[in-house]
Amino acid sequence: MQKGLKKTLKMFHTSEKCVLFGCACFADMAVQVPCLLFRQPYAGLVLDGVKTVESRWRPLLAPLENQTLAVHVAQRDWEGLEWWAVLSGLLGMDSAQIEALLESGERFGRGVVAGLVDVGQTWLCPASLQGKDLQCLEQSAVLIGLQEKHLTNLSNPRWLKAPLRALGGRDLWTIEIPAKLFP
Repeated sequence: MQKGLKKTLKMFHTSEKCVLFGCACFADMAVQVPCLLFRQPYAGLVLDGVKTVESRWRPLLAPLENQTLAVHVAQRDWEGLEWWAVLSGLLGMDSAQIEALLESGERFGRGVVAGLVDVGQTWLCPASLQGKDLQCLEQSAVLIGLQEKHLTNLSNPRWLKAPLRALGGRDLWTIEIPAKLFP
């Protein structure tokens, strides 16, 4: 568990006699985490560490820099196939590798909070970006056409121990995750 999260959990802990990670009371604690909905296959690609850059039309994740974000798996799929072109083209995956990756991303189903990822810096991709620099970002985002979008680095992806069923929200919202689900 990451250092900042341990510190947060410790703040919620009230018993002085109990060691934070070695008692039954730890299992009853929960942590509030900002949450964002991702359509498939992107939710799975984030949590499997393939997608390391998130793109949005506005700087939605900028206020969360250096924080942990919960990944909610949407009921619906992404409507384009750009991700397939990036996986098979830029990343050089064959159909079997892509199918295995898609299966991994569906391990907890839909309509659930499935994992956590750390949020890094957000920046605006310049309209003039081209060539290898653009291709590298498209590979990291598993998406093409990133110019003039706000890009955010994502790192340290991890699946929860079990899914947390929850209704998705629009933009960012806060979800309470039981500590026993943290990896």
